[in-house]
Amino acid sequence: MTPPDFTSKRFCHARVQIIINGGDHDTTAEQLALIWTLNIDLEKQEWDCWIQQQQLEAAEQERHEEEWERLQQEKEREREAALQEERKKYQHKHTPIPQDAIISSDPITIPSPIAVCKLHKGDFIKLYYFTNKGLCSAKLSTCSTNDDALALLQMGDGLHSFIP
Repeated sequence: MTPPDFTSKRFCHARVQIIINGGDHDTTAEQLALIWTLNIDLEKQEWDCWIQQQQLEAAEQERHEEEWERLQQEKEREREAALQEERKKYQHKHTPIPQDAIISSDPITIPSPIAVCKLHKGDFIKLYYFTNKGLCSAKLSTCSTNDDALALLQMGDGLHSFIP
């Protein structure tokens, strides 16, 4: 880059200020060229530093993006491995259901509320409650769907108590 012509009218005011402090026109033009060159060199250094900083920031950003992408791929692999392990462990949960499977529309028959309550407690239950006869009698018996209804049950110590 070439310095501007400091002997032109454009720089007349700057030359006059320097001449007042002592000097002639040629020396003043050389001083202005030297000052201009020094300023341009400083600006070039600042610009180079700025460009270098931008390159460092871009490289850092790219490194962060690559790290993030690597972590995402690792998470995806872990999720796939966990899903495969779950499929292997719980094959019955992941068994495909055929599209032409026939689903019964009949209501499901459950044992009597007393048998269910005993099951929840872990008490002994007679097998009768789970036979066809026991399930039919549970279906025919009137069940209360009221949550406040109580059932009379005999506890382990032989006492009778009302259980919701």
